[in-house]
Amino acid sequence: MTIKFYPHIYLSPHYDDASLSCGGAIHQQTEKGQAVLVVTIFAAPPSSGEPLSTYAETMHRAWGNPADVVAVRQAEDRDSLAVLGADYLRLNFNDCIYRGYPDRGRWFYNSDDELFGTIHPDDEPLIPQLVAALLELIPYEEAETTVYAPLSVGHHVDHQLVHTAAWELRRQGWSIAFYEDYPYADPASRFAAAGWSQYALAPTLAAQQAARLQPHLRFLSEENLQAKLNSIRAYRSQLETLFGSEAGMTQQLRHYALRIGEGGLAERIWVPG
Repeated sequence: MTIKFYPHIYLSPHYDDASLSCGGAIHQQTEKGQAVLVVTIFAAPPSSGEPLSTYAETMHRAWGNPADVVAVRQAEDRDSLAVLGADYLRLNFNDCIYRGYPDRGRWFYNSDDELFGTIHPDDEPLIPQLVAALLELIPYEEAETTVYAPLSVGHHVDHQLVHTAAWELRRQGWSIAFYEDYPYADPASRFAAAGWSQYALAPTLAAQQAARLQPHLRFLSEENLQAKLNSIRAYRSQLETLFGSEAGMTQQLRHYALRIGEGGLAERIWVPG
């Protein structure tokens, strides 16, 4: 069996993270004929028949409360990545809002503060499981591809887990780059106002300094940015939660791309020195 080679693999904790953070660069890469694979990590639906936490139910209502939340998000993700020309793969790990001990009425993350706080001790075994799953799905030589992972700018627990797993991949010889998690990296976003931003989180800054991460700008054409915006429009269930409106999304992303590029359009990644 012939295995398709991907020079670019993006680790997306959730269904929208790669498009939000790297959609312009992904479109640029596929337009050049370079194959891109987006691996959504926490893609599994909640277990059938198990109760949801009050917090998860609140999140579902914010997303429009469809009968099958994960099916809706998968369809949105498929449409989004089709705009960018990227392939996708989904791993069978639950989103953090579903993890815990539902049969005992206990969940690991029950509020925004916990979602953007410390990884629950019982969640830490997920890290080696993530590493093993990622090593299994990348069957070719590590020097041939770059794996892009979240910088964990907003300290979302799922982003922290994927970020930590990516460092383990690097220790095993893989070429790793970290992308700025959008919208958490944007000081104009409501997440920054709540303190969930690179500019407010000392632990993230300390981690960057310790790793000697170097910033690299990836400049985009207007066509790349428009493709990114169109790909994000596909996530209809998320637009209000993230941006307030579609118009707000367009304005915020363009402003951020111009700020990063100091007048040009850009996205930024951080590469270990």
